[in-house]
Amino acid sequence: MALRLIGRIQPDIVNCTRHLAGHAKWQNVAKAKKAYEEKQQLIKDKWLPRLRNEAKNGSDLSKNASLRKLYNQAISEGLHGGQADAAIKCWENADFKECEFGVQGPAGVFGMICCASTSPNKTQNDLISYSRRYGFKLSNVGFQFCRVKDVTCELPEGAGEEEVEELALQCGTEEYSVEGNTITFTIPEEEQKGFFEEVKALGLVICSQEARWEAREMIEVKDGDTWKRIALFMEMMETNLEGYERIYHNIENIDEILSGKYR
Repeated sequence: MALRLIGRIQPDIVNCTRHLAGHAKWQNVAKAKKAYEEKQQLIKDKWLPRLRNEAKNGSDLSKNASLRKLYNQAISEGLHGGQADAAIKCWENADFKECEFGVQGPAGVFGMICCASTSPNKTQNDLISYSRRYGFKLSNVGFQFCRVKDVTCELPEGAGEEEVEELALQCGTEEYSVEGNTITFTIPEEEQKGFFEEVKALGLVICSQEARWEAREMIEVKDGDTWKRIALFMEMMETNLEGYERIYHNIENIDEILSGKYR
């Protein structure tokens, strides 16, 4: 009897193992897909606003050397050619507009949502609908943020760590980052006049500049239900909100929240 019983059970064990192996395979596929999408989103967040901003001075790559340089850098970092072309041609559409919407959420969460759309009224109406669904609402939250500017310049050839630090101090800022042969300074927008005078005096070549919002005070969200609302709201905007580009917020533990491990 024992031998017959084992013989009956064995096929079920094999089938179960095969089922679990297939389940693990699709989990890995989903993880890889999510990682790829997150990487592409970071690339778009970095390059699309820069390209669009520079294209205000002319979208012809053969005539705008600064735009041509940015375009080539964006493509080399993985931005799709179609997305780059759309960004530099956007101003040819008279209905195209860049717009920002402030939102207030549960547990003291604030956000500034940036969109670029040919239908800003539709974008706003859709955002109102999505916000209500997850406990957010459109609100004037500008006082919760300050406007800063990231200015990227070419580094002098052979500049070492000490020279870079001295360069930043001469430009009046201690907030900077170095990538390859470029340095990016972050300055309050109201201080940009004095900063650009120093940059000019030092003979630095400006590659690009981009304004953004920065929260005055960050908070840590601890409530599990609020975690879920924030994650679903973010996902809804990224997948369904026309013209959505990015959101600036005051959530310190946003990476933990977006990992999907709701408490």
